[in-house]
Amino acid sequence: MKKILTLFAVVLISVAAMAQPAAMKFAGPAKFGVEAMDAWQDNESDTIVFKMNDATNGDVTLPAFTYNAMKLTIPSFTIHGLKFDFEATTRNATFPEQEFKETITVDGVEKTITGYSFSGSYNAKENTFTLTAKLSYGKMPVQVTYTINAVYVKEATAIESIQATISNERSSAVYDLSGRKVSEPKRGGIYIINGKKTTK
Repeated sequence: MKKILTLFAVVLISVAAMAQPAAMKFAGPAKFGVEAMDAWQDNESDTIVFKMNDATNGDVTLPAFTYNAMKLTIPSFTIHGLKFDFEATTRNATFPEQEFKETITVDGVEKTITGYSFSGSYNAKENTFTLTAKLSYGKMPVQVTYTINAVYVKEATAIESIQATISNERSSAVYDLSGRKVSEPKRGGIYIINGKKTTK
């Protein structure tokens, strides 16, 4: 009984640890093109979003991408309910190859995105996300492939943003030797700037 309770506790802790309060953003180099024609376009940095719904599936939002050779832009869209295998000890997620279908509205017209293949992986230790998606958009005659190797982008919280602003203000502020803030330091005066005594 003790072993069962311990196992149950480990599963609960793993699921709780894995649950994300918000979607995670990843950014990195990507490429997009027609694999059958070996025609590729590199993007220096794209951003994708990964949101875990539970311990077995999640949503991935791809950025808008424009394939210049075809003068074609596929708008940003979310692939919902992608299945993945979750490893509780490493907290890694592996997406086996799977098909998907999404409908988006562009200028009041519904367009279907048919996904022939999606595969990828999330590495919790390295904070990386890689994926490959093969799809067609609307009535386009060819299948395109999108790949990305991305790393987690930490977004500053409101508190961190305020702290950074205060820190920046303090580092650039000028004080006299009594600790009063000086808006217009006079030439030849001795002031404290960024915690150091300085002559202007």
